This record gives sequence, structure tokens and C-alpha cells, in this order.
Amino acid sequence: MYQAIVIDDEKWVVKSLIATIRDQEYFEITAEFYDGLSGLEYIRAHEPCLAFVDVRLPGMGGLDILQAAHAENLSTLFIMISGHAEFAYAQKAMFHNAIGYCLKPFSRSELLDSMQKAYQLLEDQKEKTPEGENSSSSPDHTKVFVPRHLTAFHKSVQMMIDYTEQHYQKDISIQDLAEHCSINANYASQIFKQEMGFTFISYLTGLRIDHATWLLTHTEQTVFLIATQVGYSDYFYFAKVFKKVTGRTPTAYRKDIEKTEDELPPSR
Repeated sequence: MYQAIVIDDEKWVVKSLIATIRDQEYFEITAEFYDGLSGLEYIRAHEPCLAFVDVRLPGMGGLDILQAAHAENLSTLFIMISGHAEFAYAQKAMFHNAIGYCLKPFSRSELLDSMQKAYQLLEDQKEKTPEGENSSSSPDHTKVFVPRHLTAFHKSVQMMIDYTEQHYQKDISIQDLAEHCSINANYASQIFKQEMGFTFISYLTGLRIDHATWLLTHTEQTVFLIATQVGYSDYFYFAKVFKKVTGRTPTAYRKDIEKTEDELPPSR
């Protein structure tokens, strides 16, 4: 079984989640945290395979944890949990590579569906790792942005995901993906949404903004240059999209990251 943790500020929610997923064979809950900062520090130190994270937490919210983990290229997968059935939360979570979004009170089938997806991603990654290579000895990607790979059951959708990962920095559209897969553009859009739960435009935007946040965190490049690197020729449009996704302008985001790094204790 893979290791998993739960981060939620309400103890009864943690116990409810653990009870709901009892008897499944994918993950073992090995740690519980009741604030965002403690949870993030544990993730930095141990990189558990999966983390259930509440959207609203004291100290640091769940979306901020996802954002920080992705910017630091941590391997942990995330399933967001929330009592707020608002699409904006789910949309932002997916933009930051959450693999699932589950509402309280918990549905066992909903949790298990997300956990099965996480399990499959981990199994796929294990198959790609050379025999005998320990995950802790994997290459250092701190200077190179690596988009988190998604998997799909539908062959054409997987082809579209792979193509987008390779070309998201260019001017691409659903029509390009449809031609790549030799299918109709309307059909391509339909099966992508059905399989992934979000549109191709949302996925493309998420990849670009993830790359932008990584560059803002790890480089001193200007915002204008970052915009062009992630696929936006119009700086003002990039800034508008970035704020819509993250809730902050690119400049404010960079300042917040620098402030957070100054306030947090060094990772172990």
C-alpha cells in the first residue's frame, strides 16, 4: 500500500475520511495534520504518495499548499476536500494538478474513484522507473520545469494530453489536437471533457499557469519574458488569466512567495 496523509483543521473530518476509506487496498493513512504549514513541512520532508487536503486551513490554505508543492516539484499527489460546493475551488485545484475534488460529507465511491486514479498514476510511474532505482535518487529537476503528467483511459484523450504537454508553449488549439488524433474537433472536445472532467482550454491554461508560477518562483526573469515562455504573446492577457486562476497578479504572486519563504523554517 502507498502512504497517504490527511490535512484538515477539524479532527472529526479526518476521522470520518479515514473511516469512509477503511478496507480499501490502495493507501494507508500514516499521518494527520490540522494546519496547512505543518502539513506542507511534512510533505517537503517526506513526500508522501498522496495527500488529502482541505481547501480552507489555518496558516496556509489547501490551494496554497498545492501551489507550493508544484512549484518545488514535489512528487505528492493531491485530492482536495471541501464543504463548499463551488466550482471555482475545483477549477483552481485542477489548475494546480489536484487529481480529485471531494465534498463533505464524504461519498465512499467518490473518494475511491479519486484514490484509484492516484493509485494508477503511481503504478504507471513505477513502471517507468528503471529497475532498482530508488525514487529518492531520481534526477534533480529544480532547474527545469516538468509538467505533471496526466493519464487517461481513452487512447485519443491520452494522445491529446501528450501532445499538449509537448506543445503548450506554442499557439495550439483543439483543432490541432483533433488533427493530431485524426478525429473531428467537436468530438475531440467532447471526449476530452468527458474523460478528464474539465475542458481542453482549462487544461492548457493550467499547464501554462503552472509553468509561469514555477518560473516566478525559481527564476528572476521578468513577467513579460515569462508570459512569452509559457505561450502568451499578449502580456496583458497573460496577467489577466494569471490573476483569474491564482487570485493574484504575477508580480504579487512572486512577492507572496518570497514572503512565505522568509517566514517558513528551512525544510529538513
